[in-house]
Amino acid sequence: MKKFILVGLLFITLALGHFVGNQNNNKNFITEKNPKKNDQEKLPVIKETQEAAIPKEYLIRNVPFISQAPFANWDELHDEACEEASLVIIDYYLSGKDLNADLAEKEIKEQVNWELNFFGSHRDLNTNEVVTLAENYYNMHNLTVKKINSIDDIKKEISQNHLVIVPAAGRDLKNPNYRSPGPIYHMLVVSGYDENHFITQDVGTKRGQNYIYDEDVLFDAIHDWTGTGDTIESGAKNTIIVN
Repeated sequence: MKKFILVGLLFITLALGHFVGNQNNNKNFITEKNPKKNDQEKLPVIKETQEAAIPKEYLIRNVPFISQAPFANWDELHDEACEEASLVIIDYYLSGKDLNADLAEKEIKEQVNWELNFFGSHRDLNTNEVVTLAENYYNMHNLTVKKINSIDDIKKEISQNHLVIVPAAGRDLKNPNYRSPGPIYHMLVVSGYDENHFITQDVGTKRGQNYIYDEDVLFDAIHDWTGTGDTIESGAKNTIIVN
C-alpha cells in the first residue's frame, strides 16, 4: 500500500512540476513579445516621410506682361523700373484685371512717387525693400523673401502655383534683347519651367513675355542687390515668393 501511495505522490509531483514549468515558459514568451511600457518607450520610432515629386514641367497661366518701359521710353526713371514693373505684373495677375501700357505707366510712376517719399530716392531695391513697397503701395501681404539653394527650390514653388520674383546680376543673364551692355541689376518674374528651362515675364525688354532662360543661366545669375554694382555677384540668392 505504501508503495502505491509513494508512486502516486511521485506522479502528482511530476505533473505539478511540468505544469509550473510550462507556466514559467509562457510567462517568458509573453514578456519577450510584449515589452513593458518602459521598454516600449525606449524602442526607436521609425517615421516614413516621402516628399512629393516635382513635376517635370509646370506653367502658371494667365500671367500678364508689360515692359518696364511701356512706351519704349528708356529714360532714367524707366531704366530703374524693373522692380515696379514686376510688382505691376503680380498685382494684375492676382486681381485678374486687364493690363495695358497706359495702366502700367501710371502704376510705375505712382510707385516711384511713393519711393521718393518713403526711401528718399528712386533707386535699385533689394528683395526686402520690394516687399515693403508691395505691402505699402499695393497692400499686398502675401510676398515672402526666401533664400534658394537649388534650381529645384524654384521649381517647387512654381509647381505650387507660386510666382517667383527673381533679382539678378543682369548682365549674367546674357539676354540679347537688352540694350547693350545690359543692366547691372535686374528683376523679373518666373512663371513656369520645363526640364531644362525657366519661363519668365522679363520686364527688361518688350520681347520679355514668356521669355525662356536656360535654367543654369538664370539660377547662376540670381543675386540680391548689395548696394553697389561692383559687388552684385556676391549678393545672396534671395527670391520673393508670391504665396
